[in-house]
Amino acid sequence: MFERNLTRKEFEIIQQIESFIRDKHRHEAGHDYSHVLAVADYAIQIAQAIPEEVDPFVVTCGALFHDIGRVGTHTGVLHGLRGATIAREYLEAIGVSPDIRDKITRIVARHTPTTRQPPETVEEKIVYDADGLDRLGLMGLLRGLMGKRGSTQDILQDRMRKRLSDYKKLHFEASRRIGEELHDETLRVTQRFGAALDERNGEVTRIDWPVREGVVVETPLPT
Repeated sequence: MFERNLTRKEFEIIQQIESFIRDKHRHEAGHDYSHVLAVADYAIQIAQAIPEEVDPFVVTCGALFHDIGRVGTHTGVLHGLRGATIAREYLEAIGVSPDIRDKITRIVARHTPTTRQPPETVEEKIVYDADGLDRLGLMGLLRGLMGKRGSTQDILQDRMRKRLSDYKKLHFEASRRIGEELHDETLRVTQRFGAALDERNGEVTRIDWPVREGVVVETPLPT
């Protein structure tokens, strides 16, 4: 639950951050502004559904800034740390106090497993869960495919494996309730993708090559 309402000043800062984030994410593939908004919305839903007290300003700013480290780079490997640095500089520039600034930048750094720093505070866990929820379902799977390089099979298998594990990693029971339908959709979609891959692989091994009668042709196995 939210421990208090936002002050007018806090709401004005959030609007300023929202405008900044919208501008920077507008051309991002897969992690565009609609993803940022979805994560912010899920974060608010989770915060309202759990008994722990949550700072509304900290969790909202953390959700808005969470993927800023992906902007302007071709890899997301260090986007948590990179984003935390950007968020810190921005918040310092607009006069946010150091203690609040630290709480927000910790959310940005710890929202992704790639940082190898698991979330600890309630706000950090909320944004981690909110980001995980937006990876579920058909749209979450499609977002995860954008920009990936490799064979169709390798990309699909990698994404399906990761999406199926995301639901289990959610911290709050409230997060699992919110994401239950999305998880069910993920299961259905991954099963359909898996069946399609099996069917395609079977078809490839049964090609009717146009060769003369009596010539034996073997389809080479993938290396």
